[in-house]
Amino acid sequence: MANSSEENDRAKEIGKYLKVLAQVRLPFEDQIDNILRFVNHSRRMINDKDMMKGQKTGLEVYSDAAILAKNILVDGMVGALCPRNSRWYTYELPGKLNFPHASGMRSWSGKRMDEYPQIRKWLQAAEEVTYFAYNYSNFYDVITEFVSDAVGPGTAHMMIEEEVAQGKINFTVPHFRECFIAENQWGRVDTNYRVYKLTLRQLVDKFSLGRMTEIDHGFAKAYEDNIHSEREIIHAVYPRSDYSGRIDGKGKKIASIWVLRGGSLGTGTTGQPGSDTCLIEESGYDSLPCTTWRWRKNSDESYGRSPSWDSWVSVALSNQQGRTNTIAGQKMAEPPLVAPRDLRGQINRGPNGQTFIDTKQDIRTRAPFPLNEGMQLPYSVEAQTRTEKIINEHFYTGFFQMLLQMAMNKVTASPTQVIEMMGEQAAVLGTRIGNFQSEGLFPIQDRVFEIEAKAGRIPDPPQILLDIQGNKAIQIAYLGPLSQAQERLTRIRTIQSTLEQLKPLAEIFGPMALDRVDVDETVGEILDAGGFPASCERDQKRIDAIRQNRQKAAEQQQKLEAMKVIPKAAAAAGKAAQDGSPLQKLMGGDQENGG
Repeated sequence: MANSSEENDRAKEIGKYLKVLAQVRLPFEDQIDNILRFVNHSRRMINDKDMMKGQKTGLEVYSDAAILAKNILVDGMVGALCPRNSRWYTYELPGKLNFPHASGMRSWSGKRMDEYPQIRKWLQAAEEVTYFAYNYSNFYDVITEFVSDAVGPGTAHMMIEEEVAQGKINFTVPHFRECFIAENQWGRVDTNYRVYKLTLRQLVDKFSLGRMTEIDHGFAKAYEDNIHSEREIIHAVYPRSDYSGRIDGKGKKIASIWVLRGGSLGTGTTGQPGSDTCLIEESGYDSLPCTTWRWRKNSDESYGRSPSWDSWVSVALSNQQGRTNTIAGQKMAEPPLVAPRDLRGQINRGPNGQTFIDTKQDIRTRAPFPLNEGMQLPYSVEAQTRTEKIINEHFYTGFFQMLLQMAMNKVTASPTQVIEMMGEQAAVLGTRIGNFQSEGLFPIQDRVFEIEAKAGRIPDPPQILLDIQGNKAIQIAYLGPLSQAQERLTRIRTIQSTLEQLKPLAEIFGPMALDRVDVDETVGEILDAGGFPASCERDQKRIDAIRQNRQKAAEQQQKLEAMKVIPKAAAAAGKAAQDGSPLQKLMGGDQENGG
């Protein structure tokens, strides 16, 4: 059945709004093409319509310093924040449990919610489910590309959808040129129009041959001729203003509308796409399936900026220096020659080449000679190295190569110093880490958790959580090396600096100056912030036993010291210990035993 007039109108609305979004993005495109050309040339540019898939790239690049720096930053962030083979996050419920008196339960306070065994057990079970979901998906295969788009163009997109038949999650990182975005009133991206191409086979797999034939009369013939030919589609994702809560796709909170460009009327049976825009499918999502992360952005812009934007002056200068030095070096190695006209075609410039000239004339006037003698490189090696150093600083390569640089410079440092240096570097990179977590990883985590929960793979929460009024959302704590370095810097340094300030007070006022410091809590904070394994900590019973034994040993030592002092004091006073007196017992004077 062909599309109704309402469906055709909806498709036209999508196309019309796409033009508006395209105008918003247009000013960014030229500079992003420059970034793609010189910082990530393997990514096809936006406005290069003639560039084919698999075509050779990088022909204009004369310095790959920015490319290397970008790769180090991307690999470093992925490895330090969400590595494939280690646990990089944990679920938390940091709020405290406080039940109202009417509930009939005792009021618990001073204890985090996730410290209760049944809650901690459920959170750990949920973690195991989501970790399996990440490992079973292609997340770790595409996360590097996601970070690369943020470090390069400055705006990265990711689509997160469930493959229901396989019971797995699929992550897709669209090219920047495919996506057009809009923000809500809070500056968060909630609208994403993606324009890209699918093969006829992919369209049939997704929407069925019958549906594609309904909206495009020439589709069947084109499919029969070549299933790998492509058609352009629009996938519009945005919040519904008329959200009704219906159970079908059209009633969901987030609209998902698929539109075919160049189909339907006018195609006849030629198999060639027409010029119309027609609706393929309208459905929806319960939550936003796409995530947009901006490395950083200006308050009056929707698209992000990145180290590639910030370093562009140095990137362009480095390439100019490389190009000029390359040309000059070639002229130095193979300089242009001046020679008599009658030697044209007879000069052999190859290795061991021989050029024969008439010896009847002066050989010095007949032999070819360089046109430019004494030529030097316009830019010194030091000048280009200085430019590349600036580029590296823009991409924070010093942080991720700190240990390598120390080894190359033969600098030794203690583990404590290394931790301190990593913490300081993490503080410099902290704003970017926080933005990656809040705008990049948090939405991904929320989407994955929701998919797994709706699929029934996450166990039901314990009753104790369901009984809490105003149930709090799960929070995520990141465990990657970079996140831990930040935490160590802030928590451990705060404790150390405070204790250093208390030390002179204790010397002046005595031990009472430290009475407010809880030793166990302080040590626990340091161990936790330093990532000390919980399995290596003693439990409270063993700690109490050790302290009791220490106290008994101290008391015994005091008695021994007293036994040495008291007899001397008694002798000095000229008195003998009376039988059965405490003094006699301390002195060991048991007369019956010959004491």
